Amino acid sequence: MRRLSYVICGIVILCCFMVPVVIASQTDTSSKVIETDGAGVVINNDTALARDNAIKDSLRKAVEQAVGTVISSETVVQNFEVINDNIYARSQGYIQNYMILKENISDGLYRVTIRATVSMGSIKDDLRALGFLMAQKGMPRLMVVIAEQNVGQPRPTFYWDSVDLSVAENVFQSNFLQDGFTFVDRAAVQGELKSVTTRGADLNNNVAARLGKKVDAELVIVGKAFAKAAGNVAGTSMRSLQANVTARAVRTDNGMVIASGAEHGAAVHIDDITGGSEAIKKATEKLAENIKTQIITKWQSEISSAGLVSLTVRQIKSYADFMRLKDSLKEEMRGVKNVYIRKMEAGVAQMDVEYEGSALSLADNLAVKKFAGFSLDVTAVGQNALEVNMVK
Repeated sequence: MRRLSYVICGIVILCCFMVPVVIASQTDTSSKVIETDGAGVVINNDTALARDNAIKDSLRKAVEQAVGTVISSETVVQNFEVINDNIYARSQGYIQNYMILKENISDGLYRVTIRATVSMGSIKDDLRALGFLMAQKGMPRLMVVIAEQNVGQPRPTFYWDSVDLSVAENVFQSNFLQDGFTFVDRAAVQGELKSVTTRGADLNNNVAARLGKKVDAELVIVGKAFAKAAGNVAGTSMRSLQANVTARAVRTDNGMVIASGAEHGAAVHIDDITGGSEAIKKATEKLAENIKTQIITKWQSEISSAGLVSLTVRQIKSYADFMRLKDSLKEEMRGVKNVYIRKMEAGVAQMDVEYEGSALSLADNLAVKKFAGFSLDVTAVGQNALEVNMVK
């Protein structure tokens, strides 16, 4: 019996140690392990205080490094006071745990080396709330185009039918505006939109991109919303309404889809049309949050690592010049990780440049770069696209 008690106690103790580990693995979905050094001045032989200050110093440096993986160093320098007051001043709030790897005292300084786990999700959320994500992406403008068909409508309502937003479009816009997104004023550009009209609910990515370019939007959210009646709720005169909403976010510079999804919503109401609108609203609220999260994640990834910039080069006189340009981009241009050739014919080359920075930053570098035998004249710059002429 005593042996059994020992076994049970051992299991209980083991579970106590295991539970925190399980919880951490479930909740910590976005973190980064960083090693940093810190130092604290030893005053009046108070090594305990110096040690505390050294740890604080190293934890702050860990957070500084984490911030540097999300936004550029130029942005940090330009906005140091804001970042210092809102992020660095409460560095320990972003530290999930840390371990002291080594510590020593020399030359009146208490020095420590730590390994800290930093909550990247919290840092990204706070930087986004301060507006840095939008600034890093060049304050991109959005447009939302959802073809919507409520109960009893013979066909969907399209963007060219009215300057007013549909239920789904309103929900998307309201949701995104809360996070600092900027939208094109559709009423002001209605005439431009009608010139790109395609009479159908299924806008392909190329048409969506053309729509966005026409009104100077960098991203277009395009989709469909459909509501239908599902009969009476059993034993009542109330009506059951169902809705399905699909959407995708399309870059206007290259037609690439960076987010997509579908959601279902349901509502009960005495009136079919009102209930249908409510069902569409419920489905769209879930979908808008999902699409927004995908867009933000994509943009954060592009900012903190190399992304693709579409580069079009015109007036190429010879294939030899083209090869020199390709090699120079890969071997001599700072921030360029790789170059992917998509097409080259009739003196025009299209390529994707894997670049650590924005299209504007790449344009600045190309404009001043001295290539062997030619230079590049920048003719157009978009959020993720760049056009240049080769000048001999």
